[in-house]
Amino acid sequence: MHATTLVRAAARTPMIQFIGKRSWPTGPHTPAPHPAAPKEIVEAFAAFIAKSQAAPAAGKAVSTAGYIPLYKASAKQADFEDWEAPSYLWQRPEMTEREMEAVMSGGATDIRTGP
Repeated sequence: MHATTLVRAAARTPMIQFIGKRSWPTGPHTPAPHPAAPKEIVEAFAAFIAKSQAAPAAGKAVSTAGYIPLYKASAKQADFEDWEAPSYLWQRPEMTEREMEAVMSGGATDIRTGP
């Protein structure tokens, strides 16, 4: 038997060492804003949690009378729409007969040469 086969057959032990027992949290986590969240969201987070816990169950009608937006929606329209792009950006050019022949031949012919 070859040495490489013996090495492959041996049990491999990973070099990484995990600390502690594998366990998943059983209870729900405490909601908290993201550490990198903007200051306005962090300040309004307690009111948001209180409102979400006081909200009716899903499927029932919800009133938006006391709605507090977390960010200001921009009334500015988009600067650019896809359909306004020049046609060369979104339309494919027509294939010439020479290009089709080159594709059909598997690229074996050179389309850059003369007719």
